[in-house]
Amino acid sequence: MSKISRFSIVYDPAEDRLALDAATADGGTTRLWITQRLCRGLVGALAPMLEGRTPDQPRPVQQQAAVQSWEQAAAMAEFGKVPGVRPEPQSVVGLVNAAHIRPVPQGVVLTFSFTPDGERTVELGGPALRQTLAVIHRLAVAAGWPTDYWPRWIADPGAVAAPDQLN
Repeated sequence: MSKISRFSIVYDPAEDRLALDAATADGGTTRLWITQRLCRGLVGALAPMLEGRTPDQPRPVQQQAAVQSWEQAAAMAEFGKVPGVRPEPQSVVGLVNAAHIRPVPQGVVLTFSFTPDGERTVELGGPALRQTLAVIHRLAVAAGWPTDYWPRWIADPGAVAAPDQLN
């Protein structure tokens, strides 16, 4: 299993998939193909973690809207300060068939399992996770994928709850 040191995500219209191009700690590069279906599952699992809730313990939207929008906007203010990853001709390539999420105090560890028999792991703090979700959302919109499952604070980080929804 290789640890990802940095990554970029792009949409490939010919494949109708996202390509996660990763630089690994050992100096190699990997291109991992991520399907729309996997993205939907990742968003469904990761967004509640950023909101500090679990699916079985939801918090009222009105309590979180302003805070989440502010935190998302703050994370995006730091975005784009690291150069993107470009896959090399000898890059490892695989289709992600599972993403394992492990919460850690500062964020999450994501392990992508892909064919044939590979794994890549990346640790993301809260701001990096928010940035990653924002990029995936932007690419999903550009691809014409459904976006009904995205939280409003990712889809529109400047949005805040209506005044009558705040305490």
